[in-house]
Amino acid sequence: MSQSQSTSTLEVHHVDVISRADRHGKARDLFPVWFAANLNVGNAFFGALAVIVGNSFFWAVVVVILGNLAGAAFMSLHSIQGAKLGVPQLIQSRGQFGFIGALLPVALAALLYLGFFSTTAVIGGQFLTAAVPALDMFWSPIVVSVLSLVLALVGYRAIHKAAKWGQWPLAIAVVVVTVGSLAHGGFDLSMSGFALGPFLTAFGIIATFLLTYAPYVSDYSRYLPYETKAKDAFWWTFGGSFLGTLWTELLGVMLAVQFIPGDTAGAIAEMFGGGWMVSLLLLVTAVAIAGNNAMNLYGGMLNLITALSTFKAPKASLALRIGMLIPTFALGLLIAVAATADFNSLVSTFLSFLLLGFVPWGIINLVDYYWIRKGDYDVKAFFEPKGRYFSDAASWTVAGFNLKALLSYGIGILVSLPFVNNAAFQGGATAWVEGADISWIPGLIVTGAIYWILTVGSRVKD
Repeated sequence: MSQSQSTSTLEVHHVDVISRADRHGKARDLFPVWFAANLNVGNAFFGALAVIVGNSFFWAVVVVILGNLAGAAFMSLHSIQGAKLGVPQLIQSRGQFGFIGALLPVALAALLYLGFFSTTAVIGGQFLTAAVPALDMFWSPIVVSVLSLVLALVGYRAIHKAAKWGQWPLAIAVVVVTVGSLAHGGFDLSMSGFALGPFLTAFGIIATFLLTYAPYVSDYSRYLPYETKAKDAFWWTFGGSFLGTLWTELLGVMLAVQFIPGDTAGAIAEMFGGGWMVSLLLLVTAVAIAGNNAMNLYGGMLNLITALSTFKAPKASLALRIGMLIPTFALGLLIAVAATADFNSLVSTFLSFLLLGFVPWGIINLVDYYWIRKGDYDVKAFFEPKGRYFSDAASWTVAGFNLKALLSYGIGILVSLPFVNNAAFQGGATAWVEGADISWIPGLIVTGAIYWILTVGSRVKD
């Protein structure tokens, strides 16, 4: 580790390349980051959505398992890239979309960070208000958000340490609530009641929860030593994200069939009948959610610096970090405080549009990294405004725009739109699958196939 990094409490890097001298840690360090990030009772809300959209208990359990397997696998494939290249995920997207064209996934990511920061602040606020009734739903999201801001300001190492030490109290809280829910009982284990529409809709929602880590999962693996094995980065990321999310979302399914779906804090209070133990559980969960939300702020900060670096190379500084943290924090907090009562519908719609936008980006990234260039990129050129990712005839890169990637992405979105179904938009083709939102299927297959066809005939090694 370099002198500057080892003697500083605050992180000194932002979107620049992490040199081999600054690399540290082991692949297994990724497990507690993603396990603790998802092992909090607040994430039960997303599992409850599988019941809310119309699945029985048995089929909700099945879809939560399958959705998390798919989401964790795709997420972990992106994690490998950080250790190999040493740059944030969206900087690496310049290798597929072009130096300027990468602003497309950057813009999508800005919406992702903003939406998840707001959503998570509301969920954290609900738990804090339930634990400390003196804090109403105006002030509690503010308190949760400020805690997130402090952790995000310190940076990468603080987030890793918080995850490492925080996983134990989080696990205890989840265990207690899980035992309480099992003891409460009332589960219908029959396989009857299967409905294709709700099942496919829930699969998309559940898979999206982990898929949305893809734009920034590399941000937490880029400090690992260059020699880190790809399979180690994959499995430690997969294990942490899958187990943490599966556990809490299955808990959400259990609570949703036992109590009012979507009100996890209220379900816990009702299940245990109040008292100091309930308040402690709710408080621990609220703090955990604040820690998890720091990742949205941290990723949002790197994302905005990525956008800025497209036009001007920024110098790493505390002032820059603060300046790039504030937009997501301030706007996200305003949205959280003003959140309407129809929170479940808003979150489902938000996840639906994320699925539409990020699946085509993700498959282009994975096809390019694993099958076209096989991880062989010119990392230096990621930061050269007039370099090979600005102009390259073989990849149809003109004036910073990779036309192969952008054309594939655009077609992928167009063929996916008829299969979108949420509160804001319903495509005509959804009637074929009982109203399910399956936009991720054409988004994945069509986009990947077109990009493969356009690139495989002119494969270029960087």
